[in-house]
Amino acid sequence: MARKRSIIIFPSLNDRGGDLTRNWYVEYKWRMPGETEQRIERVYKGLSEGTEKARRKEAALIIKEKTEWLKSGAYLLGSVTKVYADELLYRNEAKRYGEVRDQVVTTRTNLSEFLAVMKQKVNHKSFENYQSKMRIFNSWLERNKLNELHIRNISRQNIIAFSMWLSDEQELSRLTIKKYIQILHTFFDFELGLEIIDRNPAEKIPVMGKIVDCAAVPFQKDDRGKLKEAISGTDPQLWLACQVQYYCAIRPGTELRLMKLKWIDFDKATFRIPNIEAKNNQTEIVGIPPFLIDEMKALQLHLFTDKDLYVFGKFGRPGAEPLGKNTLRNRFNRYREVLGISEEHKFYSWKHSGAIALIDNGAKPYDLKNHLRHASFNTTEIYLKKQNGNLDSKIANFATEI
Repeated sequence: MARKRSIIIFPSLNDRGGDLTRNWYVEYKWRMPGETEQRIERVYKGLSEGTEKARRKEAALIIKEKTEWLKSGAYLLGSVTKVYADELLYRNEAKRYGEVRDQVVTTRTNLSEFLAVMKQKVNHKSFENYQSKMRIFNSWLERNKLNELHIRNISRQNIIAFSMWLSDEQELSRLTIKKYIQILHTFFDFELGLEIIDRNPAEKIPVMGKIVDCAAVPFQKDDRGKLKEAISGTDPQLWLACQVQYYCAIRPGTELRLMKLKWIDFDKATFRIPNIEAKNNQTEIVGIPPFLIDEMKALQLHLFTDKDLYVFGKFGRPGAEPLGKNTLRNRFNRYREVLGISEEHKFYSWKHSGAIALIDNGAKPYDLKNHLRHASFNTTEIYLKKQNGNLDSKIANFATEI
């Protein structure tokens, strides 16, 4: 007899045997309908510093919050960030799971076929973005009994109602909702191409959602100095990650975290980012300043014979496994908090700060576009306005000369 697979494993604390020098975390697991493997989530925030009593108190709060989230069934919406309660009790959870799992509907089939195609066309991170948003959309259709409609009967008013739900109930930002609509537009274009529908219902959807500027704020020079002094002497791996962002505009997600030693050409002083990891899905060559090459050699990266090792591996050195998605960010955040630097300044701010320094040193807008590897100059223009304002130095000086 096959072993029964659990739907949920509730949160528990891993206190590392009571060792306060190690990172404690709360772990919990759940399985989505149609998936054979459980999803694992770990929460480290607030559990890696302080006394044992303080850590256990914080862990208890996290366990309570995440337990309520799992019991509510909210995880079936596919979101690990939006935690809210509804009227469902845990005794109904298995029944609800089975109902969602066993539904075989036209819209779900169409969405699955679309995702199967996109999985072959885009990189892994982009596919996860498509997948998560389509799961939310499908769950919304099911909750509103729209999943029983043929895909051609999904109307523009349905898409507007979905946008309103994202805005009013999920309280998502305008930018995030725009991304949902873009993905839905791509999905319905796919259906148009197959001649399954005769119009795209995601056309001309009104703008909704809160205006939230989530851009990372560049560091001031003094803050950069403080961070350099604090990080470089105690965490060389993290400091290398900061510098690679700052000088080479390497994106801190997939590009940085999954960087391998074979991407580095020490003779030509370049990174070669393969298309499967690059945001633009194109293999890209990025120059490395000579002194950064020297720093990488000081860390003996050029001496490793296994070039398939990840540069940012565990234990502060290259390894066969990359660091977790949030590991570098969490390590950086601890330094930022100790130094009293605003939370507006994120790990990602190193890339933004390097771009601003490049402009201040005389780089032209198109130089910046190439450096940041933007596919369109429109993206660079938005970036310039957001970071430097609308006035260039000549106009600013002109205003003071009268």
